[in-house]
Amino acid sequence: GKVVAGDIVDDTTWYLLDSPIKVNPTSADGYLSVMADLTIEAGVEVIIGENKGISFDGGLQSDGTCAQMTVTGTSSERVTFDADRSINPAALWHGLAFTDKCGTAGEADRHTFDKVDFSNTNHAAITAGSRPADPNGPSCGDAQNDCDVGEFDMTDVTFTNVDSAFAHGSGQGTVVTMSNFAVTDARSACFNFAENTIATLTGTAQSPSTMTRCNNNQVHWGG
Repeated sequence: GKVVAGDIVDDTTWYLLDSPIKVNPTSADGYLSVMADLTIEAGVEVIIGENKGISFDGGLQSDGTCAQMTVTGTSSERVTFDADRSINPAALWHGLAFTDKCGTAGEADRHTFDKVDFSNTNHAAITAGSRPADPNGPSCGDAQNDCDVGEFDMTDVTFTNVDSAFAHGSGQGTVVTMSNFAVTDARSACFNFAENTIATLTGTAQSPSTMTRCNNNQVHWGG
C-alpha cells in the first residue's frame, strides 16, 4: 500500500496499483487537506487513521477550473473508505469535509462518486461547508450567504455505521443528487442537509434506495 501524510496541493490520482491508500495526516488538526483535483481509481481501498479525516479545501484553480473530486468504482471493483481498525477494532474516522464553493456558485458534477462504500465515521460521511472535528478550520456559508461546495453527483453509494450520510457544517445551498443509495445504521438523521440545499434523492424498483435504522441515538431533531 501507499501512505499519504502530507496535504495534496497538485492534481493527484490514487491508483489501484498503490492500494490500499493509508491516510494518516501529520497535521495537528487531524485532516489531510486537498487543494487540487483528486481522482480515485476503481478498486482502491482508502484506509483513514482513527480520528483523522480528509478535507477537500480546493476552490478556483490557476487554470480557471474548480478543484474536483472524482471517485469511480465498478460493480466488481468498488472504492471503499473505512477507518484503520488494525489496532482498535472499534476505530472511527472523521469523514470527508468540503469547505470551498469555488466562485459564486457550484459547478455541475463537480464531485462525483460512483459505486463507493463509506463505513465507520464518527461524524457524517460527507460534511458540506466545514470540518466537523476542526472548529478553527476553513469554512464557508452562513445564515445570510449560501455556499454550494458541490455540486455532488452520487450513484450506488453506501453508508454504514455513520453519524449521518450527508450533513451540514454551514454549506447552505449545496446541490446534491443521489440515486441507488443505501444508508444503514446512522446514529442521528440519515441526512441532515443545510438550509436551501437542493437535494434530489431517487431510486427505482430495479435499483432501490434505502434508509435502514436511522437515528439510532434518538436525537430529538433526527426524525
